[in-house]
Amino acid sequence: MERPSFKPIGTPAEQLDTPALVVDVDVLEENVRKVHDDSRAAGFGVVPALNAHLSAEVVRVQIRHGADGFAASTIAQAEAFAALIPSRGVLIQNLAVSPADADRAARLALKTHITIGADSPAAVDALAEAANRWRAEVGVAVPIRANSRSIGVAPQDAAEIAELVGRADSLAFAGFFSAPPLTLGDRDADSSAALAALRDAAERCAARVEENSPFAFVSARDSALYGETAVAGAGADSLIAGSYALGDRRLTERRPEIRPAARILATVMSEQEPGLAWLDAGQKATSIDTGLPLVDNIPNAAITRMSAEHGCMELAEGASWDVRLGDKVWLIPHDIANTANVYDYIHAVQNGKLVDVWRTAGRGGYG
Repeated sequence: MERPSFKPIGTPAEQLDTPALVVDVDVLEENVRKVHDDSRAAGFGVVPALNAHLSAEVVRVQIRHGADGFAASTIAQAEAFAALIPSRGVLIQNLAVSPADADRAARLALKTHITIGADSPAAVDALAEAANRWRAEVGVAVPIRANSRSIGVAPQDAAEIAELVGRADSLAFAGFFSAPPLTLGDRDADSSAALAALRDAAERCAARVEENSPFAFVSARDSALYGETAVAGAGADSLIAGSYALGDRRLTERRPEIRPAARILATVMSEQEPGLAWLDAGQKATSIDTGLPLVDNIPNAAITRMSAEHGCMELAEGASWDVRLGDKVWLIPHDIANTANVYDYIHAVQNGKLVDVWRTAGRGGYG
């Protein structure tokens, strides 16, 4: 566990011990307001993904701006936040096949409204058995995949799973949501394919059921789709969005109007060669599974490689800088969800000064 040396409230941000995950609360507030307002104007709500920040304080900002429920990646994340959002409910974007996981989902349903994914008869059976045992009602949604690179069912198979859920007394069929692709391909193309698959699944299911509204929701998934009329055009009434609140390199490259509220503060700890410096933030402090962070405050500088504890910052050929030992460097994470998961604490700043320290919840909760 991280063992921070807490600084007094009012400490200038660049005097924090490094590496540190720092969030500008004003930028956070503006990001959330914009995404929620623009999405409502386009005809759908926003379901914030908890894994993108793991912070109760960020949840409160999202509730204040009209979050349309919340989404968790795991049962553990839903358990960590259940007490904070009991009336709005949590969609668990995962599958419970083992008896132990189904049991946890059913017990959690006694405390708050939950919906969990199922993409096979075995998953439906496990959830039904656990819900009966605990006398709980568990919502079940079907994850829809656009191709073979993710969990979930193909659109043509979705109605069959939905009907299995509908026949189980202890389960309530809740709807559909886009399953995330498991590769790092063309994200815009992936999003378009996911919307088409989601619409196909919903239309096929509606055609097989007599009622006009056989399910409660259809959720697309991708922060970059906020405010896009294509979401409502695909029949979705909500968007599962995570990185929009804190921002990251992946999202801001697609939607530059979203500003990075979260950045990693690092320190220059070694400079032995011209145009090359080593920082005290490496893989363990940044999480580089999807890509390297972006240098935010030094023009023409880039992170080129990382070891476990150190990051290499290099200057572009022909450029110059005035970097010295002890200087502070701001990094924009490539994927904020992975980065938030490696920190126990978030340092909240306003006008460049520390205003609070937020503890992350559900960190490391992979089940």
